[in-house]
Formats: sequence, C-alpha cells, structure tokens
Amino acid sequence: MRIAGALGLGRVHDCQAVTSGVMNLSWRLTTDAGTFAVKQLRDRTPDEIRVVNDLLPRLAGAGFPVPTPRGDPVQVDGSWYAATAWLHGVHPEDATLRDDLGELVGRLHVALATLCPPAPRRLADVPESAFKAIKTLGVYADRPPADDFDRSAAREIEWRRAMLAELADQRPADAELAPCGWTHGDLQPFNLLVDADGRVCGILDWDRLGVRPYGLEVVRTATIVYGHSLDRIAAFVRAYRAHVPITDAQLVDAADRRWWTLLTETWQLERHYEHDDRSCDHLLARRGDYLRWWTAHRGEMTEALTAG
Repeated sequence: MRIAGALGLGRVHDCQAVTSGVMNLSWRLTTDAGTFAVKQLRDRTPDEIRVVNDLLPRLAGAGFPVPTPRGDPVQVDGSWYAATAWLHGVHPEDATLRDDLGELVGRLHVALATLCPPAPRRLADVPESAFKAIKTLGVYADRPPADDFDRSAAREIEWRRAMLAELADQRPADAELAPCGWTHGDLQPFNLLVDADGRVCGILDWDRLGVRPYGLEVVRTATIVYGHSLDRIAAFVRAYRAHVPITDAQLVDAADRRWWTLLTETWQLERHYEHDDRSCDHLLARRGDYLRWWTAHRGEMTEALTAG
C-alpha cells in the first residue's frame, strides 16, 4: 500500500476501513511496525496537523489518553494523509460512559492553557440573523422531492423558517465572550474511547484544535454526549467547574448561542446539495429532533447547567 509506505508504517498485513465516524475517511492498518489509524485530510491543512502532532506527545506526557502521531502528513496522488498509533477501546454510549468526563474536560482545558501559545481572553461572537438564516434556508426549499432526504429536508426547512420568524427576537446579542482558551473543538462519542469500566481511554481527532469560549465546548459536549439526560448534563458541568471557573451567566449565554446555532445552521444542506456529500445527511434530522426538544425545555436546560 503506497500510503503506508509513504508514512513509513512498514509492510501492511491488514487494512480495514473505519466506518464509525461521520466526515473523515480513515483506515485501521496492521503492519510489521504495529497497528495504526490512517486518515485522509479533507478539511485541514498539513501545517495544522503538524501543530497537533507537536502537541499530542506533550499531552500524553501530562497523563491524557491521546494517540501518538506517526511522523508528519504525507501527500499521495494529490491527497494528504496522517497516521497515529491505534488506541484500543470502544466509542461510548450514554450508559457506558462514567460520570468523570466533565472532570477530564476541565483538566484538559487547564493543560492546554499551559501547553499551547497564549490565547486571547475574549472572542467576538456575531450570531447569524434570523433574516439571513431564513433566506439561506429558502435556497433549499421547494425542490422537487426525489428521495426520502428531500422530503425530510423540506419538512425541516419549513419548521425552522417558521420558528425563526417566531423567535427572531431571541437571537443572542453580538458580544465579546469569555472565558476563552484552547479547546479540542469536537468532543463527541465518535472522538472518545472508553474501556470496559466506562473510563475514557482515548481522546481522538484533534483536527479542530483551536481557541474558543470554554462555555461553547462545555455546552456542546454535554448536549451531544448526554442528550436529554439533564441530570448527567448537570453532573458534567459541576465536575468541569471544579477545574475551570465559569459563571452561571456565561454558561446560560453559551447555551443560548448553541441553541441558536442549531436553529440557524444550514451546513448539512450545503454539503448534500452543493457538494453531493451525503455523509452528514442523517445529522439534519437528528439535530432537528434535538432542537425541537431543546426548544421545549430551555428552562430545564438552564437549571441543569447552573445546578452546581
């Protein structure tokens, strides 16, 4: 296999496509030198991956369960690829994940603040306007339905446009957000591994490493991982706040901004209709269902995020 040779992984004995992710093309390679995860870089540059590869060994040295990079990215037939050592474990489900994830994320943010360059204390946020979101959704409306996705998308677009018209006054204000720092950027079950006891034994896919408001990563992670379980969301946030100071008001504001993002986002439609990429089709309905639930339980979500 030419890619394995370019990465210096040795003679390939077995190659299996990794099907558990969403956007990336990845493979599990077993070679003379061991077992590796190989990923095609689709939306990150080689230089960005080199930054990640420099960070991961230092995170491992600080005790975090992260994969070991295997050299720099390489280019084969016009595409770029990167490799790390394979980490063993399974992706968590709600019932298989222990309640120490919030503590881990808190420690991770503290460690990243030490290991990465200084980050700005505040970042500007300008949420999408309801008018612009309605206009963008309209681009994809009224298409002749050719399949189940088209029919589902039409229903979702109609609902969101109606909700945006009704809730336009609830758009979060333009603001400078704090506290901010280096974050993983995509902490969700496909980027976590747990062992047989439900302990996190792998934090994967660091492609979206970047500086963000901490509240954004806290709310995004809690809602994606724990879904409707408000008690577990509350436990996650309490454990996180034992390591990183963040106020009730900042958490509530982050939740409002995440909720508004779900209401206004159109990227799944863009990938499907503009790029003929169907890998994220299922997320349109899944996130739409969660948005409906969240819209009906915003008060309860606020209570969960500020419970401790």
